[in-house]
Amino acid sequence: MSAGSSLPYRLRPNKAVDRELFLSLLMRLAPRLTLEKYHYIGLGGPFLEDFRMIHGRIGIAKMTCIETEEQVHKRQIFNRPIASIECVHKSLEDYLDETDFDSPTIIWFDYTEPKGITTQIERFARTIGTVQIGSILRITLNANPESLGKPDPKDISVEAEGDVSEDRAQKPTTQEWRLARFKERLGSLFPSGLTADGMTHKNYGRSLLRALKLAVDKEALSFRDRRIVWALATHYADGQAMVTAALVVCQNDDQAIEELVKGWEFNSTTDAPHRVALPALSTLERLTMESHADARTKMGFDLPKSDMGENPFEVFKKFYRIYPHFSRVEL
Repeated sequence: MSAGSSLPYRLRPNKAVDRELFLSLLMRLAPRLTLEKYHYIGLGGPFLEDFRMIHGRIGIAKMTCIETEEQVHKRQIFNRPIASIECVHKSLEDYLDETDFDSPTIIWFDYTEPKGITTQIERFARTIGTVQIGSILRITLNANPESLGKPDPKDISVEAEGDVSEDRAQKPTTQEWRLARFKERLGSLFPSGLTADGMTHKNYGRSLLRALKLAVDKEALSFRDRRIVWALATHYADGQAMVTAALVVCQNDDQAIEELVKGWEFNSTTDAPHRVALPALSTLERLTMESHADARTKMGFDLPKSDMGENPFEVFKKFYRIYPHFSRVEL
């Protein structure tokens, strides 16, 4: 578990919104799939916040929290918010390998470490064939392109504001160097037509999602009884860039789930993920943006754009109903 995963949600507003989007999806599907009878499996961190929320919103009682670090596992047992949560001290992969699922499940593959990205994607893809039809799978991947490595400055050329160094013809740019590393790492999962522009901080997340979709599509060809409905994809950063994707494993001839998902206001796919890049706001700014159609004119100033280049007013308008705001409570 990374150190970042133990940070409170008030310090990670974009992750908090991402989590609310997933909860909204589950609530959308709950009546149709009877989700309260499902088995939820995930990595809860020391505070099991996701488990508490899923139990409270959906009513799922059968829940399993997986953790490899012994001290975090002990904290989970101590902090366990619901008695029915089973805390297991092992890796998610080992748990899945030794468990036979006789009923639909919700599994969250929460990978925060960039190492082993290909193995993570392949494992997620293989799981669509081992779970029961009706299951919901979600994955989180580290989307920081710097995780591909840092080239030696003498081995790359420089491009800045339209100007290029004299050695441009002989040496790759940083993005071209990263593209080569990305191709080496992914092998057969490397998306066709991907260019160096896909290695920037703004676009690397979408490149990962393309590789994820390719892996899932290849795996789905092996099964005639099921098909995949992509329901939610996000790209966000609270210091560390991440992408997520969620899908439903459906009966091959079932159109109802796809119609239900497509009618959801936050439906998004790996081809067009939500960019969750919310601005940091004062309480007065938030209230003003909620209550005025043209908040920019009312406020009289611009808000800084995110590293993803998103318009903060447009992003807030899209997610204002689930924008997190926190207050101090003395206990």
